[in-house]
Amino acid sequence: MTTALLTALLIVGFVWLSRGSGRRLGLIGAVGLILAFVALPFVGVIAARTDQGIAPTALALVGLYPALWLAPLLGLVAFAASLRASEKVSGVLLTLAGLAGVVTAFSFQQGADRFLTLHPVPGVLEVAFPLALAAALYLLTLGGRPTTGRARQTGILVTALAPLALAALLLSGLGASLFPQLRGYYQTGSAVSNTQSGLIVKDWALDISDYLQADVAKRAQDWKDTKAKLAAPAAGTDRAKQRKDYYDLADEFALQRRTPGDVTPLPTTIAAPDAMPPGFAPGPAASDAGVRRVIARSQEYGFQSWVLFSVLAFGGGLIALFRRRLLAPPVAGSVAAVQERRSELSSAVTLALVVVAVAAGFHSTGFNFRDLWVNWPWITDFWGRATPPDAAFLSDVMREMLITINIALIGTVVAAVFALPLSLLAARNLTQNSLLTRSFYFITRTFFNVDRGVDTLILALILVAAVGLGPFAGALAMAVHSVADLGKLYSEAIENADQGPIEALESAGAPGTSVVRWGLLPQVLPLFLSYTLYRFEINFRVSIVLGFVGAGGIGFLVNETMRGGGYPKAMTAIIVIVLVVNILDFISAAVRRRLV
Repeated sequence: MTTALLTALLIVGFVWLSRGSGRRLGLIGAVGLILAFVALPFVGVIAARTDQGIAPTALALVGLYPALWLAPLLGLVAFAASLRASEKVSGVLLTLAGLAGVVTAFSFQQGADRFLTLHPVPGVLEVAFPLALAAALYLLTLGGRPTTGRARQTGILVTALAPLALAALLLSGLGASLFPQLRGYYQTGSAVSNTQSGLIVKDWALDISDYLQADVAKRAQDWKDTKAKLAAPAAGTDRAKQRKDYYDLADEFALQRRTPGDVTPLPTTIAAPDAMPPGFAPGPAASDAGVRRVIARSQEYGFQSWVLFSVLAFGGGLIALFRRRLLAPPVAGSVAAVQERRSELSSAVTLALVVVAVAAGFHSTGFNFRDLWVNWPWITDFWGRATPPDAAFLSDVMREMLITINIALIGTVVAAVFALPLSLLAARNLTQNSLLTRSFYFITRTFFNVDRGVDTLILALILVAAVGLGPFAGALAMAVHSVADLGKLYSEAIENADQGPIEALESAGAPGTSVVRWGLLPQVLPLFLSYTLYRFEINFRVSIVLGFVGAGGIGFLVNETMRGGGYPKAMTAIIVIVLVVNILDFISAAVRRRLV
């Protein structure tokens, strides 16, 4: 939550200092609050088994925490009012929505860990995905510059039929077999029944007698041992593990709202579920009966997004109220004012969606600065073992480096040879005259898209299995993938060429080969050479990675030395890689400047 809070404050501060639109910033926060409320995992919900735990949205928890309604409803009111209200009125509403979101988030964290039963809501994702597809298609086909005639009809047809087809697939039996996880994925919560409450109380007594008290004592001892280890000298790898243990234990104590190292005994019996200490899961019988427990302090990325958007709404509202914009606002009711308001609303929705997508990306990748800090001793330990570099290993490194350069060179040359004729078939301006050539255009473009979708590393893995270990597999994978990249670049250069010389030669009755030779190639050859050189740079960097899957070259050497603990040798190879990359970059840039 701290990261989200600081990020939001920095954004608000920047908008304040630059005298940007506070209402636009506040609307981003309001829309984001609504999205976080409906769609993002809010906090963790646990049960006796780890596979029974999920992370529901805030909307799924409002039956137990009604206060969660307040912020998104105020955000919705602020967004609707901004369609007609003045900037000051919008500022007041946005400030209230943001303040409600911040207060709700902090009070929720300090609130009770309630028990609930989750109920699947069928059809939510099966409808949400087609709606999202419809919105995306609308923006791509109809949301830009005005279209008329056949283009508009095609856009309307695609925007309507594609989502309907997706919805029909997801709701069908085939969709259920292909995407079984979608069925009932979205769930809402309600209070537990009296029978379930009895199971919670009974399970607690059994768990206390079995392991919970012993687990509390063991965790306290682990805390004491970890702190003692951190106070003593240790190697980098050991220190990283000790730090991880320290923070993991601190998180467990925080979720249970106990002071780190606390050995206070747990109650042996409880009269009601609410008497169970915070942070503990319901027992096996209660969990199997559908009981889950909300851990109020276990923040998911939806909770952090909630805090981020709340501060943006609050700060944007204050800016709209008290900070004069750099440019005076247009006259109320004028065309410029209407256009500005529409721009603010559309950009707020777009940017809020982008922030949500980025937040989901951070969550799915596990991006975490604390983990980097925790494991930093391992990095420093590696650096100590890898320096000074082993200069005696330089001859082996240069031999493998030469192989790597040749892999990239041969892969690029072979790809360019095949990409040149294919690019002629993939250029729209050269293939629009007959049905046969248009068919070639479609086939070639489809091949380029498919080929570019398969990464070079995947091709290398396949080809290493097919032709064996060594640089041949790497060069072949490089060539196959680069054909599509170069072909696409070549074809776009052809499409952007001046049509005057081509049309002049065609009107004079010149054959197609002459038209290409004298009217087209003189224009595009410099670009072809520039693109090829640029692709060679990329292929060289990629060829280093191919060695890690057995495709030969310097990457294979680095992998083997690292696995064998030869860190000084690996450091020598890394230094050579950095130097060669920079040398090739300068040479390629100089050649491209002469060509284009």
